[in-house]
Amino acid sequence: MRHKKRMKHHKPNHNGKNRNTGKRIFIPRAFEPGDGNKKTKPNCETAPVKEPKREISEKEMGRKAKLKKERAERVKHAQENWRAERQDQHHDTCCKDDEARTKKNAWLLKQLGAIRCDTVLEEGTGIMIGKVIPRSFERRPDVRAHMRHFAKVAEEAGYKRHWR
Repeated sequence: MRHKKRMKHHKPNHNGKNRNTGKRIFIPRAFEPGDGNKKTKPNCETAPVKEPKREISEKEMGRKAKLKKERAERVKHAQENWRAERQDQHHDTCCKDDEARTKKNAWLLKQLGAIRCDTVLEEGTGIMIGKVIPRSFERRPDVRAHMRHFAKVAEEAGYKRHWR
């Protein structure tokens, strides 16, 4: 027979409960303003002003401003590159023209008809919704790239997507 033994590296209390008894623990809070419980926010005029730790020369201030500006430019450039990659990504992976798109939609509809679809209980109304496209189908690599245009075709055929 093995008894529950307290592990030495575990603290006795966790999430306001004692691990051994399971009872809630009273944690005394600070009630006095000096103990960390501030009643009011400090006024701007009376609030202490932080003084710099040391004096900074104009040359050093200029250098810091220049570094800050260069960092901001690098970040902006990286974000622009990332956005351009994201926009180009959709055009490369999907169909080339309308004819290829219609063929792909017909093929995907045939594939969807061959698998068993989900039935979902709608949260707000409690109505059962049938013919929901399974996530496993949407996440397939040959389907994922075409879901932008295939979703409309599937909806016209009576299928629904899982989050809509």
